Amino acid sequence: HRTWAAPAKMLAGDGAEFRGVLLSLGLRISPATRARQLLATYVQTRQPEALARCVERVGWHGRVYVLPDEVIGQASERLIFQAEVATENTLRQRGTLAQWRDRVASYAVGNSRLTFAISSAFAGMVLRPAGEGGGGFHLVGASSSGKSTALRVAASVYGPASYAQNWRSTSNAIEGTAAAHCDRTLILDEIAQIDAREVGEAGYMLANGQGKARASRTGQPRPRLQWLLMLLSAGEVGIAQHMASVNKTARAGQELRLVDLPADAGASMGVFERLHDKDSPQVLAQYLGKAADAYHGTAGRAFLEHIVSRADTLRDHLRRALDRLILEWVPEAAGGQVHRVARRFAVVGAAGELATAAGLSGWPEGEAERAARRCFQDWLATRGGLGNSEDRQMLAQVRRFLELHGEGRFTDWNRADDDHAPRTLSRAGFRKAAKDATGDVEHWTYYVLPETFKAEVCAGFDVKAVLRVLRDAEHLAPDKGRPFDCRPRLPGLGKATVYCIKPSIFEDADD
Repeated sequence: HRTWAAPAKMLAGDGAEFRGVLLSLGLRISPATRARQLLATYVQTRQPEALARCVERVGWHGRVYVLPDEVIGQASERLIFQAEVATENTLRQRGTLAQWRDRVASYAVGNSRLTFAISSAFAGMVLRPAGEGGGGFHLVGASSSGKSTALRVAASVYGPASYAQNWRSTSNAIEGTAAAHCDRTLILDEIAQIDAREVGEAGYMLANGQGKARASRTGQPRPRLQWLLMLLSAGEVGIAQHMASVNKTARAGQELRLVDLPADAGASMGVFERLHDKDSPQVLAQYLGKAADAYHGTAGRAFLEHIVSRADTLRDHLRRALDRLILEWVPEAAGGQVHRVARRFAVVGAAGELATAAGLSGWPEGEAERAARRCFQDWLATRGGLGNSEDRQMLAQVRRFLELHGEGRFTDWNRADDDHAPRTLSRAGFRKAAKDATGDVEHWTYYVLPETFKAEVCAGFDVKAVLRVLRDAEHLAPDKGRPFDCRPRLPGLGKATVYCIKPSIFEDADD
């Protein structure tokens, strides 16, 4: 038996599109013109007594969860998922929950990346009840480090390996894929296969949960696809590095929506830290691939039934868990961006613990939270600080400009009147040397001319924001009573306004 909720507009005109879908579902239709007309007449003239509300996206609707072919939970009215083409339910099951728990999930214990990947799969289903926004994690590591194995194990929560998708797609095609995974976890492998010019916008779009605005033939905006999902991705390069290959700079918002997580867990075994009863990481990876093929889909279905049955109390439970984890994990000095990403890690930990409490994972209590905390700490260490990403990017851009042009575009203050000194072309300012007892240059102080500072040093950033970051980091030396600049007497120029950048800007280059 096949069920399909067809939009009535498909019967407009000759109804060819309507018949095409029915034919693809197996209905035998006479090719005679009279038969086609009778089919359309029959469907349009029926007056069924039962009524239902059609919804255009899968996932949570109130306290029930809508799938393409069924609804989990009890609603006050009948709900049916409606689409212009028949949509396959990708939650396919094979084996039993006990087999998945014992032969797949049990090997994640002690392996932070595997536990985190499986917990991420559960987390996609609790984002909306938790009141959290979309976003994701990108496992970055060398080839054959086990990234694809982690994704495959995560996919086994929902179905076979084919549940995981590939980044090789246009941003338009990804919209449809995202909508089909609403209120779930979308798994995408090999980020290098998407055009580097599109990956940043695709990451924004997936996390923000809305497709592009498009106009209809009349010029009116078409309805946009919408979704809310958790994204789990993998690749040999991070999003910023991939964009840099086409000379594009990743913005902080893009890096925060899809955060880079090192795939290497630090035990010299790629994503693995514990081999259990297997002889090598390669053997364990091969085993998990086969086990995920043999046993899958049961955990996701059981988890859905569990959280739907607790829909009334689920939000409060998750909120308390997230607040507790943030309090335990995040240092007081952390910026707002760190708090934002920490909540996403906390959602993963809380979802994994929810699955454990329901008897689905078979993990010891606290295992999912420990894995999520370990991954959060590894992300923090790779990120290089607790401050906001824009601040670090601004400091790095100023530092890079001085590194590139310090000798070529800055006139030596002490040799400005020396006719034998090298000429400064395209001058950006002056630099003054501080020498040690032996006469060697110990460090340089830079005096940057204001127009060059605004047009080149701050390119892509707000000038006042860059100046505030430099001042707050104590790399700027303004005159007393002036917020940012100073007015020294420059050699050959006289008294002029400049921005004085201290040598300390190079001292925290590794922070």
